[in-house]
Amino acid sequence: MIKELSEVVFTPFNPAVKAWKEQGHKVIGFLCSYVPEEIIYAAGILPYRIRATGCTKRIQGDVWMSNFSCSFARSCLEFALDGTYDFLDGLVASDSCGQAHRLYDNWRFNAKRPFMHFLNVPHKNSESAISWYHDEIINLKGSLEKFFGISITQESLEKSIQTYNETRRLLRALYEFRKNPHPPISGFQSQILVLAAMSMPKEQYNGILSGYLDKIRGEEPITNYRARLMVIGSALDDPAFIKIIEDQGGLVVTDALCFGSRYFWEPVEIKDDIMFSLAKSYLSRANCPRMMDQHINISNFIKDMVQSFKVDGIIYQKMQFCDLWGGESLFLEGKLKELKIPFFPLQREHIITNKAQIATRVEAFIEMIHEVIE
Repeated sequence: MIKELSEVVFTPFNPAVKAWKEQGHKVIGFLCSYVPEEIIYAAGILPYRIRATGCTKRIQGDVWMSNFSCSFARSCLEFALDGTYDFLDGLVASDSCGQAHRLYDNWRFNAKRPFMHFLNVPHKNSESAISWYHDEIINLKGSLEKFFGISITQESLEKSIQTYNETRRLLRALYEFRKNPHPPISGFQSQILVLAAMSMPKEQYNGILSGYLDKIRGEEPITNYRARLMVIGSALDDPAFIKIIEDQGGLVVTDALCFGSRYFWEPVEIKDDIMFSLAKSYLSRANCPRMMDQHINISNFIKDMVQSFKVDGIIYQKMQFCDLWGGESLFLEGKLKELKIPFFPLQREHIITNKAQIATRVEAFIEMIHEVIE
């Protein structure tokens, strides 16, 4: 099953998406986990999370975006410009950060898709912010309806949210296994499962993951690790980075990543005003540093994860020129020191060219933790 979903993760135009397109359905890419996928899915359109997993070179991306832009955004743009994302019928972006905004601008200018929409997301979680975001996602709904000539009904929205909540429930159940002293699944395998959820129809995915969860109890438990680790920080969409950590004797048991737990941690509560429910839920989800005055909530989320998953140490990976997580480190690193949680700040690029150097530094961090544990 992991092998099957690996193809979904490492092949952008994967078999599941191809089958969807062959049935005459549309696919819309979206940037950032603050874009409410449920609205797109309720339109009978497949939402596809934009990432650059497996990108090994940047030619055009580095031409059209400054070298002072984060390499994740430049790698995503490379896929847009080299034709990798030509299967998309549209793109929905948000002002999640300045880098994502510039990615959208360049995409629109150089590789415009038939449907393009920009979603303004508030930087606060307050009554006025929720009201503003409520209006923004209603505009998104209207744009989809007008462009594709469809109607997104209350019934289709409820069904879409229920489907997505089931995905969230199943992924939470997967993470529960990782709390075990000897989990039956590695961090590398777990991230493949999470990334697959962003890259194929949810009903199909839910069936696959549900069947896997039934079998996972019989998997051989992982016992040969030296430290239980948590990974936090910038956009991390490549399981190969997790594998480098685990090859050094660490076991990644949880994370605070937008390509990880923060994507699915909280369900959407269905109420009478379903669009308001979506707006409130998306602004209230596990916080990203893009949100203002949320430093305490971010550190509390990480602290809760550390306690629940019995984490021995944290790897704080920061993409070079990632303004959000680079700035958050001013608050978070001090807080982690106060909590006496061992952490290792690691600056990296999206394309992994210094595997040996990363491995050496991670191994030293694990050795330090292991000495304390023993």
